[in-house]
Amino acid sequence: MKKKRGFAGILESLDEAKDRRLERKLPGWTDRGIVVPSSLALEQCSSSATASYKVRLALSRLGGRPESVCDITGGLGADSAAFAAVAGRLVYMERNPVLVEAARANFSALGLDNVEFRCEEVGPGSEIPECRLIVADPARRSESGRKLFRLEDCSPDIGALAPYLLRKAEWLMVKLSPMADISVLAARFGAALREVHVVGSGGEVRELLCLLSREVGEFRGITAVELGAREDGSDECFSFLPEEEKAAEFTAAGRLEPGGILLEPRACLLKAGAFKLPCSPFGLGKLAPSTHLYMAPDGGELPPRGLFRRFVVKEVLPLNSASIRELKSRGLKADVSARNLHLSSDELRRRLGCMPGDGLHVFGCSSLCRGNVLIIAGPPEEFTVPCPCTTEPADNCRISA
Repeated sequence: MKKKRGFAGILESLDEAKDRRLERKLPGWTDRGIVVPSSLALEQCSSSATASYKVRLALSRLGGRPESVCDITGGLGADSAAFAAVAGRLVYMERNPVLVEAARANFSALGLDNVEFRCEEVGPGSEIPECRLIVADPARRSESGRKLFRLEDCSPDIGALAPYLLRKAEWLMVKLSPMADISVLAARFGAALREVHVVGSGGEVRELLCLLSREVGEFRGITAVELGAREDGSDECFSFLPEEEKAAEFTAAGRLEPGGILLEPRACLLKAGAFKLPCSPFGLGKLAPSTHLYMAPDGGELPPRGLFRRFVVKEVLPLNSASIRELKSRGLKADVSARNLHLSSDELRRRLGCMPGDGLHVFGCSSLCRGNVLIIAGPPEEFTVPCPCTTEPADNCRISA
């Protein structure tokens, strides 16, 4: 009989789980006596990888190491610590006194002594020092714990504060929910918005970054980035202007047959809104205008793995009751996705009776060349060596420290 653990044992397990999460998210902070006041604080803070990306982006736009940076929503301090490591001085502002004291202790443990701590909530009348860059990550949860996505619902409302903040700093970098609507953000920030970066890692969108400048200029575009996706550990980027996507021609896939290479865009590319545009530089054919799956050209170079997942088409069946019964009878172990259909991925998975496993993936989707289909696809063993891509990222995507 398994012995029940006491309260002390449960607390120890919770602490161990928190330590594991800290090690995964902020590996440079482990074994330093770091204080984490709550699991929510750790959940909401940036990872080391995303904080590092923000620093590299800022350094490239500022033209070097800034004399001063102000983080007006300091939180646990992952972003603040990353910027403090490259700035002459960092002002950390946070309304929660518990987080302020935790950050004070943690920054001391990290050897950062160029930080000024302020426990206050930022508003229109706040005393914010003149600086090169202001960083903001507004709280995206209501008092009841509900997740918030709209800019005006977050605290502080950066949309309302932006004009005041840009009188204090040349640049304003805002981290927002991956669920935020880019077109709505562009309308809200107006001419001050210079760039949008959709930051992905591990196939998921982690952050949406808006870069605003005091000096009004042309919008430089949207960048989809998958962190550390290249073989050398560097980031994979795809940059474009919204009008380029709008003007791009739809290229239909000529055929959908077993043996073909099926490509699924990474989440960062989809969130950025690059649907038609990747077809031309990579020679891809799209299954249907609203089906965001692509076929690679026969014998051609494949687009980067950081932007697309690759599959070999094993079988293509019409999407009907007979095919569903046939696949269900096989007892397939496969991931299931529904694209551009009147049913969800969960519903299709239930009908097929699939459990994850075996490296297979069943896509139910609409295609121009074959109608509604079920595509059974597997990993591309024949492409274990990545095919080089000659396409270079746009200028505003070349970020270096």
